[in-house]
Amino acid sequence: MRHKRLGRNLKIWFSESDTYDWAHKPGAAWPCSALSDKKVFVEFHDGDLVDIQINGGRGDRDCGGHELNAMVDDALNAHPKW
Repeated sequence: MRHKRLGRNLKIWFSESDTYDWAHKPGAAWPCSALSDKKVFVEFHDGDLVDIQINGGRGDRDCGGHELNAMVDDALNAHPKW
């Protein structure tokens, strides 16, 4: 997982292994994950989602908001200085 903060913007890149590992955490798995084993890029400005790309914009780009929020929230909690 990579991130970049520029002023009030935050960009996060999740690799296929990042999303797979997140969706299959022991004791906290996300069954039927739409994001598991996919590359995901998200960008926030002042906390608002302004861009999302799943698998580089190729194929299905739809995912549940609850799943995306949970994955991003877990990443932010794991890296509080972001």
